[in-house]
Amino acid sequence: MADQFQTFDKAPIVPDTITFRAWRFGFREMILGAIALILLFMCFLFAGLFGSSTVQLQEARTSAQVAMARSCKDSPCLKTTAHAMELLNISVNPCDNFFQFACGGYTVTNPLNPDQLHDNILRQMYDLNQDRLVAILEASPENYMTWSSEVKLKDFYASCTDDFTKEQVKGKPLFDKVFPLLGGWYVKDATWSASWDLNIALKHVQTDLWLDAMYAPWPGWDQYNWKNRIISVNVMQIYPAGTGYYMRWAYYKENPTDPKIQKIQTDYKTFMRTVANLVARDAKVAKDQALGDRIEVFVNDAFTIEQKIAKMALAAEYQGDPYSEANKQTLDDLTRTTGNVIDWTAQMAYLFDENRVSGSTKVVVPYPTYLTNLTAMISIPCNSVHRMLHNYLTWRVLETYVQDLSWEYVHANRQMYVDLYGRVEFLGTQRYCFMLAKRYFDVALGALYVNTHFDEKNKVKVTEVTESVKQALEDMIQTNTWMDADTKKYAMDKMRGSTYKIGYPDFMKDQSKVDAIYQQMSINVSDFFGNLLAANQQHKREWNRELREGEDRSQWIFNTYDTNLAVYWYWDEIIVPAGILQFPVYTHGMPHYYSFGAIGTLLGHFVHHLVDERGARWDKGGDYMDSERGWWSNLTYTNYNAVRQCVVDLYNNVTQGPYDIYNGEKRTVAVNGGKYAYEAIAITTGIRLAYNAYTAWQRSKGADPHPPGLQYTPEQMFFIGHAQTYCYNRDPSLDYTYTRLRNANEETRVNLALQELPEFSKAFGCSAPSKMAPTQRCTYY
Repeated sequence: MADQFQTFDKAPIVPDTITFRAWRFGFREMILGAIALILLFMCFLFAGLFGSSTVQLQEARTSAQVAMARSCKDSPCLKTTAHAMELLNISVNPCDNFFQFACGGYTVTNPLNPDQLHDNILRQMYDLNQDRLVAILEASPENYMTWSSEVKLKDFYASCTDDFTKEQVKGKPLFDKVFPLLGGWYVKDATWSASWDLNIALKHVQTDLWLDAMYAPWPGWDQYNWKNRIISVNVMQIYPAGTGYYMRWAYYKENPTDPKIQKIQTDYKTFMRTVANLVARDAKVAKDQALGDRIEVFVNDAFTIEQKIAKMALAAEYQGDPYSEANKQTLDDLTRTTGNVIDWTAQMAYLFDENRVSGSTKVVVPYPTYLTNLTAMISIPCNSVHRMLHNYLTWRVLETYVQDLSWEYVHANRQMYVDLYGRVEFLGTQRYCFMLAKRYFDVALGALYVNTHFDEKNKVKVTEVTESVKQALEDMIQTNTWMDADTKKYAMDKMRGSTYKIGYPDFMKDQSKVDAIYQQMSINVSDFFGNLLAANQQHKREWNRELREGEDRSQWIFNTYDTNLAVYWYWDEIIVPAGILQFPVYTHGMPHYYSFGAIGTLLGHFVHHLVDERGARWDKGGDYMDSERGWWSNLTYTNYNAVRQCVVDLYNNVTQGPYDIYNGEKRTVAVNGGKYAYEAIAITTGIRLAYNAYTAWQRSKGADPHPPGLQYTPEQMFFIGHAQTYCYNRDPSLDYTYTRLRNANEETRVNLALQELPEFSKAFGCSAPSKMAPTQRCTYY
């Protein structure tokens, strides 16, 4: 058996050799060949894989290059994206509360300062512009010519902030420049009355010292012809004419029993007494009992006249329709009807000396009974009446200019403010002088802002955005169903013919034209009080020009550095000052989806106002129409009311809050749909106009580059850009008051407007019945 197994063991399973036709292969060669075949196969396999990988790698590189080419890498785009992402609160579902989704991060990244109650995007832009203006004022002038408006502006500001010189001169400007105009001062010289003339003193007070005393003149608009101006002799403009700046008329009650009013009157007299003592000290009047007695007479005289004026003002009756020809009065007639006490022709001829003012010039007198009672008081046969009027006029001047003197005068004024309001926060010298510079040199400062901080490309580019929005409105008007053909045509004609003031007036680029405005104004860097009097004369020249020329539609109602945007129906215009054309609302380099969402929706809002229910009340020339429907046809007006009612019903169901009031009490604020409907329609329509304009822009000029890694689509970024123009941070103590006064707060405005837009729901995939995708919507256009 062993031999058998042995034989079996020796027997090859595979023969030693295999014959293929004439070739004979040994076993070893077969193994090597198999290995070679396997290696060859693997080579082909790896070659294929390598070739495939090379193609894929090349495709990946190509795709990456395309993506990079379509991605924005420039600073404006990346800055815009970073800003937008910073304000988001991604923990909020955009379909539940889009405003909180878009702006929820604002309060975290923009906390309120201790002295702030409110902050928002536009306010931040405004504050930035104020800082820029201060830097302009404090920089050395680029044009050193003495006639340059820049030099005059900066010298005025420097003289105002020069506390050292103010401390040196103290009350001296009053003796040199004021008291001679008033015929002296009773406290310094009790013999002043011999040559005192009320009409002469009143002319100097009203015109040269530029303050309202006894009455308030003004070159107002003629309400029957808005292209003309007419002199108005009124009881008040901003402040009551001829009473204390801090004193409401009710505070002058005779023999008051209310402890609050008693304290106010006592504090006010203390203020008057303190200022009078400072003036007497600086005039080097001997400090004796006689001086104290004269100061008491001065205080009591001035307060008594103010008290009588307040009483007459409260009792004054408004004359119905004072602008009608029948109710206008000539200056000669006004002088006669008021007892010839005040020469109204002489007063107005002195103020408006560049116009041909005469006794036959007609004026508007809204409160004729006030002037009658005023002149009756003045003409009382009393030996002391002239002294009382003189002391009254002197005090009106002193209170007006007390902040423009040395520190002790300023402090006296502040003390009165603290006594009255209990607050110790003040502007400070720098802010006060900045305010005056803006008041007296608004054009010069605006021109410097434009030339220093405004990029001309912004004006060019935003003009294109405006044209796109106008075209979107024209398309919408043509396709809407509630306007008839005649109304549609009028609406499109009005929109096309309207004026769009963007950026700044063209003349501001011509420095010679800016300088010419201030040509007659002399400024001395060492004489602040004299500069104020020079500014008064500039005001006088401006009033004369307004009265002479009437309507001037080349003027701008905003300064170039303002961050407002508005429709001005009277002149049929849209105003977009340079101040709002900056990041984050608009710069020419930011992606169009964001700029159309931000500035585009604001433009759409106000352009729509040109032709909406409010815009219909002003015709194509800017003239007001008495009819409630204006230039709309009866059919259009009727159809629109059905649209409007849907909006009224929608907003009437909205309640905002609850808000903390005090002592744990909470209150809500309901939206008044009837009052808010026109604004709600304008906001929603403005968003749609901007969205349509943006999609048309995309079709014609291609999509914007997309920031790397941004997870939101351009359409989504459009709506984010819109919402983020309304981001705010507000102290809870102000929330209730703000919402009640504004009717609808920012969150309500944004969310309810977007709820009405299917375009929004589609962009964010919001489906009914989520809060941002209601089952029923109002149809606007």
